Amino acid sequence: MKTPIVALFVLAGLSATPLFAQAQRPDTEFCAKMRARDPGGICTPKGEYVTAEKVYLPDGKIINRTTGG
Repeated sequence: MKTPIVALFVLAGLSATPLFAQAQRPDTEFCAKMRARDPGGICTPKGEYVTAEKVYLPDGKIINRTTGG
């Protein structure tokens, strides 16, 4: 009797997983180019490419995250 109930909860949890998945970030041409130069970053919804050390803006500016400049 417990097995069908447990199976039901497991299936419900697995089917709900895609609903809670994080939305894909846009991968613009700019982000792809920056990823080739400095791998390991993410593309933000604003189109910026962000790594642990730097933020690359689409207009060509580079901001050091540690110093802010």
